[in-house]
Amino acid sequence: MLRHRVGTVCLAVLALFAFPREGSAHFMDFIWEMSGPQMIGVVVGCEYDLQRKTTECRALDKKLGRPGTGSSERPKLWVALDSAAYFSTGKDSGSLEFDWFGTGMLAFEPLLTVRSYGDGGEGLSVHHGLIGLSYDFLFGKDFSRFDKVGLKFTPIGVTYKGVTASFNLRVYPNGFTPDEFGFGPRQHDLSRPSETVIGFSVGRRW
Repeated sequence: MLRHRVGTVCLAVLALFAFPREGSAHFMDFIWEMSGPQMIGVVVGCEYDLQRKTTECRALDKKLGRPGTGSSERPKLWVALDSAAYFSTGKDSGSLEFDWFGTGMLAFEPLLTVRSYGDGGEGLSVHHGLIGLSYDFLFGKDFSRFDKVGLKFTPIGVTYKGVTASFNLRVYPNGFTPDEFGFGPRQHDLSRPSETVIGFSVGRRW
Protein backbone atom coordinates (compact mmCIF):
# COMPACT_ATOMS: atom_id res chain seq x y z
CA MET A 1 0.00 0.00 0.00
CA LEU A 2 2.82 2.42 0.85
CA ARG A 3 4.46 1.72 -2.53
CA HIS A 4 1.16 2.51 -4.23
CA ARG A 5 0.84 5.82 -2.37
CA VAL A 6 4.43 6.82 -3.17
CA GLY A 7 3.78 5.99 -6.83
CA THR A 8 0.68 8.18 -6.80
CA VAL A 9 2.64 11.16 -5.46
CA CYS A 10 5.46 10.64 -7.99
CA LEU A 11 3.02 10.47 -10.90
CA ALA A 12 1.33 13.64 -9.67
CA VAL A 13 4.66 15.47 -9.53
CA LEU A 14 5.55 14.36 -13.06
CA ALA A 15 2.17 15.49 -14.34
CA LEU A 16 2.46 18.88 -12.65
CA PHE A 17 5.91 19.44 -14.20
CA ALA A 18 4.19 19.64 -17.59
CA PHE A 19 3.02 23.14 -16.53
CA PRO A 20 5.71 24.63 -14.27
CA ARG A 21 5.37 28.03 -12.70
CA GLU A 22 6.45 30.75 -15.13
CA GLY A 23 9.84 32.15 -14.27
CA SER A 24 10.72 29.58 -11.60
CA ALA A 25 12.56 26.28 -11.55
CA HIS A 26 12.12 23.47 -9.03
CA PHE A 27 10.10 25.66 -6.66
CA MET A 28 9.98 23.82 -3.30
CA ASP A 29 7.47 24.47 -0.52
CA PHE A 30 7.87 23.36 3.11
CA ILE A 31 4.85 23.08 5.41
CA TRP A 32 6.86 23.46 8.59
CA GLU A 33 4.32 23.03 11.36
CA MET A 34 0.73 21.80 11.51
CA SER A 35 -1.46 19.49 13.62
CA GLY A 36 -0.28 16.63 11.46
CA PRO A 37 2.85 15.73 9.48
CA GLN A 38 5.52 18.13 8.34
CA MET A 39 5.41 18.14 4.54
CA ILE A 40 7.59 19.08 1.58
CA GLY A 41 6.34 19.60 -1.95
CA VAL A 42 7.03 20.75 -5.50
CA VAL A 43 5.03 23.78 -6.71
CA VAL A 44 4.27 24.43 -10.39
CA GLY A 45 1.76 26.60 -12.25
CA CYS A 46 1.17 29.81 -14.19
CA GLU A 47 0.93 33.57 -13.61
CA TYR A 48 -1.89 35.82 -14.81
CA ASP A 49 -0.73 39.43 -15.21
CA LEU A 50 -3.65 41.61 -14.10
CA GLN A 51 -2.26 44.73 -15.80
CA ARG A 52 -1.44 43.29 -19.22
CA LYS A 53 -4.22 40.66 -19.10
CA THR A 54 -1.80 37.92 -20.13
CA THR A 55 -1.05 34.44 -18.81
CA GLU A 56 2.35 32.79 -19.03
CA CYS A 57 3.43 29.23 -18.32
CA ARG A 58 6.60 27.37 -19.13
CA ALA A 59 7.45 23.75 -19.85
CA LEU A 60 11.12 22.72 -19.63
CA ASP A 61 12.10 26.41 -19.89
CA LYS A 62 10.00 26.82 -23.05
CA LYS A 63 7.20 29.39 -23.03
CA LEU A 64 3.84 27.87 -23.96
CA GLY A 65 1.60 29.71 -26.42
CA ARG A 66 2.02 31.50 -29.74
CA PRO A 67 5.38 33.13 -30.53
CA GLY A 68 5.43 36.81 -29.65
CA THR A 69 2.81 36.56 -26.90
CA GLY A 70 3.44 37.61 -23.31
CA SER A 71 6.10 39.98 -22.08
CA SER A 72 9.70 39.70 -20.87
CA GLU A 73 8.94 42.17 -18.06
CA ARG A 74 7.93 40.81 -14.69
CA PRO A 75 4.37 41.80 -13.65
CA LYS A 76 3.70 44.12 -10.72
CA LEU A 77 0.29 42.66 -9.87
CA TRP A 78 -0.59 39.10 -10.73
CA VAL A 79 -2.52 35.99 -9.74
CA ALA A 80 -0.29 32.98 -9.14
CA LEU A 81 -2.17 29.82 -10.17
CA ASP A 82 -0.13 27.21 -8.32
CA SER A 83 -0.55 23.46 -8.01
CA ALA A 84 1.59 21.30 -5.75
CA ALA A 85 2.29 17.72 -4.74
CA TYR A 86 3.52 17.08 -1.18
CA PHE A 87 4.68 14.14 0.94
CA SER A 88 5.36 13.81 4.66
CA THR A 89 8.97 14.12 5.86
CA GLY A 90 8.76 11.67 8.76
CA LYS A 91 8.92 14.38 11.45
CA ASP A 92 6.57 13.53 14.33
CA SER A 93 3.96 15.98 15.62
CA GLY A 94 3.88 15.80 19.40
CA SER A 95 3.03 12.20 20.33
CA LEU A 96 1.85 11.43 16.77
CA GLU A 97 4.30 9.43 14.68
CA PHE A 98 4.50 9.96 10.92
CA ASP A 99 6.52 8.13 8.26
CA TRP A 100 8.33 9.38 5.19
CA PHE A 101 5.87 9.25 2.26
CA GLY A 102 3.18 7.99 4.67
CA THR A 103 0.99 11.02 3.92
CA GLY A 104 0.52 12.69 0.55
CA MET A 105 -1.23 15.90 -0.40
CA LEU A 106 -2.27 17.57 -3.65
CA ALA A 107 -3.05 21.30 -3.51
CA PHE A 108 -4.40 24.05 -5.75
CA GLU A 109 -3.65 27.59 -4.55
CA PRO A 110 -4.57 30.72 -6.53
CA LEU A 111 -2.96 33.76 -4.85
CA LEU A 112 -3.27 37.50 -5.58
CA THR A 113 0.30 38.84 -5.48
CA VAL A 114 1.86 42.30 -5.68
CA ARG A 115 5.48 43.43 -6.01
CA SER A 116 6.21 46.30 -3.61
CA TYR A 117 9.91 46.84 -4.33
CA GLY A 118 12.28 46.30 -7.25
CA ASP A 119 11.63 45.53 -10.90
CA GLY A 120 11.65 41.74 -10.76
CA GLY A 121 15.08 41.56 -12.41
CA GLU A 122 18.44 40.46 -10.99
CA GLY A 123 18.38 42.99 -8.15
CA LEU A 124 16.44 42.78 -4.91
CA SER A 125 12.65 42.53 -5.32
CA VAL A 126 10.00 42.15 -2.62
CA HIS A 127 6.54 40.72 -3.16
CA HIS A 128 3.49 39.89 -1.04
CA GLY A 129 0.65 37.40 -1.44
CA LEU A 130 -2.31 39.53 -0.41
CA ILE A 131 -4.95 36.80 -0.22
CA GLY A 132 -5.54 33.43 -1.81
CA LEU A 133 -7.28 30.10 -1.53
CA SER A 134 -5.78 26.77 -0.52
CA TYR A 135 -7.69 23.63 -1.51
CA ASP A 136 -5.92 20.49 -0.28
CA PHE A 137 -6.60 16.80 -0.87
CA LEU A 138 -4.83 14.49 1.61
CA PHE A 139 -4.35 10.73 1.41
CA GLY A 140 -2.25 8.09 3.15
CA LYS A 141 -1.78 4.45 3.96
CA ASP A 142 -3.41 4.59 7.42
CA PHE A 143 -6.41 6.90 6.95
CA SER A 144 -9.30 7.70 4.65
CA ARG A 145 -8.83 10.46 2.10
CA PHE A 146 -10.13 13.91 3.01
CA ASP A 147 -9.90 17.52 1.85
CA LYS A 148 -9.44 20.93 3.46
CA VAL A 149 -10.15 24.49 2.37
CA GLY A 150 -8.32 27.48 3.80
CA LEU A 151 -6.97 30.95 3.06
CA LYS A 152 -3.37 31.50 1.99
CA PHE A 153 -1.20 34.58 2.57
CA THR A 154 2.42 35.37 1.79
CA PRO A 155 3.36 38.22 4.18
CA ILE A 156 6.71 38.63 2.43
CA GLY A 157 8.77 37.11 -0.35
CA VAL A 158 12.14 38.24 -1.71
CA THR A 159 14.07 37.60 -4.90
CA TYR A 160 17.76 38.42 -5.34
CA LYS A 161 20.06 37.39 -8.19
CA GLY A 162 17.66 34.69 -9.30
CA VAL A 163 17.10 33.12 -5.87
CA THR A 164 13.62 33.54 -4.36
CA ALA A 165 12.24 32.76 -0.90
CA SER A 166 8.80 33.32 0.63
CA PHE A 167 7.16 33.04 4.06
CA ASN A 168 3.65 31.58 3.81
CA LEU A 169 0.65 31.32 6.11
CA ARG A 170 -2.37 29.07 5.57
CA VAL A 171 -5.44 29.64 7.75
CA TYR A 172 -7.92 26.76 7.99
CA PRO A 173 -11.32 27.53 9.61
CA ASN A 174 -11.69 23.76 10.08
CA GLY A 175 -8.26 22.67 11.30
CA PHE A 176 -6.55 19.29 11.39
CA THR A 177 -7.11 16.72 14.16
CA PRO A 178 -5.37 13.36 14.87
CA ASP A 179 -8.40 11.23 13.92
CA GLU A 180 -8.15 12.48 10.33
CA PHE A 181 -4.69 10.89 10.08
CA GLY A 182 -5.77 7.53 11.47
CA PHE A 183 -5.11 8.11 15.18
CA GLY A 184 -8.29 6.87 16.87
CA PRO A 185 -11.79 6.52 15.40
CA ARG A 186 -12.71 9.01 12.68
CA GLN A 187 -14.97 11.80 13.97
CA HIS A 188 -17.09 13.03 11.07
CA ASP A 189 -19.28 15.41 13.11
CA LEU A 190 -16.44 16.96 15.13
CA SER A 191 -16.29 20.76 15.33
CA ARG A 192 -12.57 21.29 14.70
CA PRO A 193 -10.89 24.53 15.83
CA SER A 194 -9.29 26.85 13.31
CA GLU A 195 -5.58 26.45 12.63
CA THR A 196 -2.80 28.57 11.15
CA VAL A 197 -0.04 26.66 9.35
CA ILE A 198 3.45 28.07 8.76
CA GLY A 199 5.37 27.39 5.56
CA PHE A 200 8.38 28.47 3.50
CA SER A 201 9.04 28.41 -0.24
CA VAL A 202 12.43 28.47 -1.95
CA GLY A 203 13.47 28.34 -5.58
CA ARG A 204 15.42 29.91 -8.40
CA ARG A 205 14.26 32.11 -11.27
CA TRP A 206 15.00 31.07 -14.83
